[in-house]
Amino acid sequence: MAHKLVRLGFIPLIDCALPVVARAQGFAEAENIDLHLIREMSWAAIRDKLSYGVYDAAHLLAGIPLAARMGLGGMPGQNLLVPMALGRGGNAITVSRRLYQRMLAVDPVAMKGPRGHTARALKKVIEDDRAAGRPPMSFATVFPYSSHNYELRYWLAAGGIDPDRDINMGVIAPPRMFDSLRNGWVDGYCVGEPWNQRAVFQGDGVIVALKDDIWPRSPEKVLGVHETWAKENHETLLALIAALVKAAEWVDQPENRNELAQILADESHVGAPYDIIRASLEGRPVFNQGDDPVDAPDRHVFYRYTATFPWLSQGMWLVKQMQRWGQVPATVDAAAIVRQVYRPDLYREAVKGQDVALPAKDWRIEGADNAPDRALVGPDRFLDGSVFDPQLSD
Repeated sequence: MAHKLVRLGFIPLIDCALPVVARAQGFAEAENIDLHLIREMSWAAIRDKLSYGVYDAAHLLAGIPLAARMGLGGMPGQNLLVPMALGRGGNAITVSRRLYQRMLAVDPVAMKGPRGHTARALKKVIEDDRAAGRPPMSFATVFPYSSHNYELRYWLAAGGIDPDRDINMGVIAPPRMFDSLRNGWVDGYCVGEPWNQRAVFQGDGVIVALKDDIWPRSPEKVLGVHETWAKENHETLLALIAALVKAAEWVDQPENRNELAQILADESHVGAPYDIIRASLEGRPVFNQGDDPVDAPDRHVFYRYTATFPWLSQGMWLVKQMQRWGQVPATVDAAAIVRQVYRPDLYREAVKGQDVALPAKDWRIEGADNAPDRALVGPDRFLDGSVFDPQLSD
């Protein structure tokens, strides 16, 4: 059978691992797919090229297809689909060394942890600056509709900080985050790895919270395809999902993480130093230069905990965050949007007959300690102890 060409765009982050490994380790070829990977520098570029058919598929932020469906971000509505997730974890909030020292000085108790509440120290710094007449600090995320944006806002709000009034919030492409911090253009950011570890290793930044400190198992990157391409290439899409799921299983094996770090370090993939990538992948991140590594075994999860399943409830949470922060009206039918975009039915069809753990339903109550599927999903408690019930019905 002739191989089917699939052009897939990606951003140089550790969580581009699944498409990279699917090609490098032959999982795509085994599914009769000729997977061409194209490296991009911005999420907007990938979104636009996927929307207009330059790419067949893409490594995407979980919120982009939802925002595209609603016509957000300055472009007409686009019918993008999410047939699978590409893993969980990897993000962190990093601040400049100078800001870290100030946070430590004003509230050493908050800075001792738990890390999800370190924004309490930042609030005191902001109050000191306001009293002294200093301009607001600047923070950056990677895209307006990214998990990073909502995680940073969640962390700030939990510390009593209004993200839209107390600081300046901007958008910077992931590979440019580190230079922006080093040059003093921003005081902190939320981004995926390896761009947090790079700031730490170079001595320019300090990690003050991980994604897991805010909401473990939360949505991150997804496989994005256009609805038209999905309909015209149904069998190819199923084969692509199957290849990526097999890649996820390979990636999540501890004995493969060293090889994975070497693969991702290549300039055609992530292009960051091997030791920085390895520190994050091995679940031993360094938060502050000179400190001992911290045990974070679930820093990057690609297969375990249903990490490739496109949960409707997580798509719903993203739309609710868009509503919370005024990006879409409260009247938007979030459930309808999510059901149009997130397609667990395609995922289930693609992995049918494989030994892949599948939930009984396509949605769940997120953050509930007593959830019946907790063993399948793993710990997922929000930093403020809240519970998110999507109120969806199958």
